[in-house]
Amino acid sequence: MKEDSTFSLLEIERTLSASPEAVFAALTQPEKMNEWFFGMERGCAQVEQDFRVGGAYTINMIGPEGGASTCDGQERYAPHGEYLEIDPPHRLVFTWVSEGFVDDSTVTINLKAVDAGTKLVLKHELPANVVEPHTQGWNACLDHLVEFMA
Repeated sequence: MKEDSTFSLLEIERTLSASPEAVFAALTQPEKMNEWFFGMERGCAQVEQDFRVGGAYTINMIGPEGGASTCDGQERYAPHGEYLEIDPPHRLVFTWVSEGFVDDSTVTINLKAVDAGTKLVLKHELPANVVEPHTQGWNACLDHLVEFMA
């Protein structure tokens, strides 16, 4: 964790009914991420990435307009960052920047095979004042991932 005491650690766990390899693919392949990586109840994502250590990514999360489940919505949120560590199918580490919320933070996702499938542990080091909205957003994203992997 960062030395600055204004940073907090957000930690969320999920168990997914799929192999670590399948979960890692869902976390790293844009065509799969587009299906689940959005923090609102309904919506979609448009992921762009250069998937390598040092490569950049952008996740355009788009909320539906008028309740429709399309990518034509008006609410947009576009976190972006850089891949710091890629260890398939066990670990993914990347920076997380969300304009107006977080200028510099780090997300670490660890995957471990368990009897039920895969245990996913997400840790996000971020400023204490934005933990709550990111907790809501990550929980929604991971709920969508669980549904996507079922």
